[in-house]
Amino acid sequence: MSDPQRPLEAVLSEAQQARTDAEAAARRAEELGAEADAARQRLAQEHQQRRRAWAQGVVDAYETDLGAADAALAAARDRFATAAVGEAGGATAAYLAWAEEAARHYALQVRVATVAPELGLEASPAEYAGPPPFSQALDAAIDAKVAARSQQIRDEAAAEIRTQLDEPGASTGTASGATALR
Repeated sequence: MSDPQRPLEAVLSEAQQARTDAEAAARRAEELGAEADAARQRLAQEHQQRRRAWAQGVVDAYETDLGAADAALAAARDRFATAAVGEAGGATAAYLAWAEEAARHYALQVRVATVAPELGLEASPAEYAGPPPFSQALDAAIDAKVAARSQQIRDEAAAEIRTQLDEPGASTGTASGATALR
């Protein structure tokens, strides 16, 4: 006859071994979790140090960069003044071509409105869509160009700021309302 206690002892022994293994695994999981937390903290500190170093570099270079930007701005203003005088004929020719196309557009509407009744049709009255006065057209064209370039520059700056300041994988916002340091 076999001893009925034997299988029970084997099961209890296996259960004890499983508990021991589980406790060891739990301790190892805690150790690994602590190591992962420490690694995350080190990475966060390193990231913060890089952010601060980059920001400090931006602040330290501000006066020099501002002086260079002021000089570039003055040079650009002078080049514009020279080009505006030298290129005025090109702007005038383009404006006159626009006015001519507006007149052709109006004449087309008048022609259609004139012949429509011959076919039993109705046509809306012709509307002249000529250009605004030259100075307003020039201002509008320059404003549009400046606005487009300004937006591009702001987008580039925002991308640089996000790249340098945001944590990897973090969601990013947009930079707005930037304040110059003095």
